[in-house]
Amino acid sequence: MKLISLNLEGKHHLDTVLPFLETESADVVCLTEAAQDMQPWLEARGYFVTFAVMVHRNHDGLQFESGVMLASKSAHTAEIFYYRQPATGIMQFEKDNKRGTISQAAIFATIGDFNLATTHFTWNPVGETADENQTTDLAALLAYLRTKPPHILCGDFNIPRHYNVLYKELITQYTDTVPTSYSSSLDAVHHRAGKSPDLQKLFTHFMVDYLFTQAPYQVSNVRLQFDISDHAAVLADVTQP
Repeated sequence: MKLISLNLEGKHHLDTVLPFLETESADVVCLTEAAQDMQPWLEARGYFVTFAVMVHRNHDGLQFESGVMLASKSAHTAEIFYYRQPATGIMQFEKDNKRGTISQAAIFATIGDFNLATTHFTWNPVGETADENQTTDLAALLAYLRTKPPHILCGDFNIPRHYNVLYKELITQYTDTVPTSYSSSLDAVHHRAGKSPDLQKLFTHFMVDYLFTQAPYQVSNVRLQFDISDHAAVLADVTQP
């Protein structure tokens, strides 16, 4: 099973994202910061799609729903789990109030004999240091996932490898399969901070997009592909247990 996991950054990179997805034609595609209108585009290419809305956003004056999306060429069953949500539900995005306006969602899907979870985890203004929000949310997410059978877990975690202490929490339950030769999964060419001298750490040690596994799942050919979005795409071949 060929798998792609990618943060789209909404509608900012569709000129590179859409040709990439069409060319790769993966069996399973997991998308974060995905606009809901990616769903009909994927369905037109034969995918079955589950979408978990996290927030309402605007692009060029037009509002759209943004969230986590899982698409598979084979039919799947899926469950959406909100491990953190504002009391008033899905809200309009506010840059200065991310915590108050963004819901945190995960999708857990069964595709034939494969179990797969994907999420866009809680953002933290100082990524190297886990704050109270990340700590609370990861406990809720992992408590939910512990109730599930063995699975693959992928997405944008906003937890830099080896810097944020919560990475250790993840690898107590999962194997990180992204090669250690990659020190960052953020793309300096497409990221809004790419030219900021004060934020070059993002492109030197912010490995935040992961493909985690649990036994008996095995993956091969795990790699990052840049020049698509502000995050690199994670690609892999997954072996059926």
